[in-house]
Amino acid sequence: MHTQPSLTTTEIMTIILGCEQTLRFVQASPNYKLSRPSERFSTSNDLRLGDAVQTLVEVHEAILNIEFYSQVEGQPNAFNDSLTT
Repeated sequence: MHTQPSLTTTEIMTIILGCEQTLRFVQASPNYKLSRPSERFSTSNDLRLGDAVQTLVEVHEAILNIEFYSQVEGQPNAFNDSLTT
């Protein structure tokens, strides 16, 4: 039987922010900038690294919102570091 990995909110946020930073480094690299304008550079749905970065930013903000409103409302939060997700 396989067990699902358990991550704390802090670990999840660290991974998300690390992925975002890594993608930003790739976007800024000269090799990526040279290949991006090529006719052969395409994805099946026209997604670009900027789209992935924006998605990670939005997920990060959503988690922060959950934490904030859980504290304000005094309710247990789905992303509590004392629990695993």
